[in-house]
Amino acid sequence: MKLNHECVRDLLLYLEDNLSYNKSISINSLTLKSYSQEELIYCAEKLIEANYLICTKADGYQPPLIVARSITYSGHQFLDNIRDNTVWKETQNILSKVTSTSLSFAGNIASQVLSNIISKQMGLN
Repeated sequence: MKLNHECVRDLLLYLEDNLSYNKSISINSLTLKSYSQEELIYCAEKLIEANYLICTKADGYQPPLIVARSITYSGHQFLDNIRDNTVWKETQNILSKVTSTSLSFAGNIASQVLSNIISKQMGLN
């Protein structure tokens, strides 16, 4: 299955806005934009593997039950790099020119795009 970077971003943004210290969120019951339950669960699994999300996962079910409890510090750093719409659009434009990209690579590109925007605004270029 292909990892949908738009879904990753939208899921992280949703979780950041809706998780709280005492509130967890079932990924299985989410309705988010036009993403299928399968896409959301797959993205959540990959975010867990990347250590961007802390979740409780029950593998004995099909699909597995995933309850998001928190975004990790690394997850927040990644999200901070991809949050801004201008940065994200430029990052997607750059990533569209290569055939495959990892989440960490996408985060690195977004960080460079953000640095370039800040440099231009400060007149450092």
